[in-house]
Amino acid sequence: PTPPEEKVHHLDNATSGKLTAPARTTFPVRAKVKAETSGGAGIGTVRVEFSIRGTTDTRFSGGGTTATVKTSSSGYATAPALKAGSDTGSFTIRAKVVGRTVSKDLSATVTAAAADKLARVGDDALTAKPGGEFAADVTAKATYDGAAATGVAATAEFIKSADDTATNDKGPYFKDADGKAIRTLPLKTDADGLLKLPKVYADDTTGTFLLRITTTGGAVLTLEFKIA
Repeated sequence: PTPPEEKVHHLDNATSGKLTAPARTTFPVRAKVKAETSGGAGIGTVRVEFSIRGTTDTRFSGGGTTATVKTSSSGYATAPALKAGSDTGSFTIRAKVVGRTVSKDLSATVTAAAADKLARVGDDALTAKPGGEFAADVTAKATYDGAAATGVAATAEFIKSADDTATNDKGPYFKDADGKAIRTLPLKTDADGLLKLPKVYADDTTGTFLLRITTTGGAVLTLEFKIA
């Protein structure tokens, strides 16, 4: 009998969505192709090899860059889940019929590390006297799909109000390397998804002030600092 691989005319892309994920996360969509005859009928039990090609440290869930699966009775072959590495950019997943030159290239992309949720760790009051410093440390945890979001870029900024997100020129502040007051600070989450703010100082203006922390991916956390 004719091996099923010999019956394949072409592979069709059957992936249900874009193969895109932030760095160090699992792709929400798996690469999928359909082995078809020239008339478009699916062919079962065809061996299809998926291989990751290009400059990337993304791997299949088993840790390898290749995986071979058989098509279902309707002709579909689904690759193992992809786990994005640290490298961002585009690469290719090639699906190829084993023993044949019939193949299909699928485009995949790893975007910058992102967070979809940001929450403060602890709840100590953020208060200070005029001209003093805030005793409580501020740490926030960033997650993506419930897992710690590592290496996510963030910005901490003291803003004028909830309706006016311009940088405030009064109230709490950080210090730069030269000891000068700054109210906007770039940050990045550590290996556990934590953002740790440096010491925060108070000027002589009393009142309640807002610190807004935003991350790549859209997660936002707003905290109240009081000088009294």
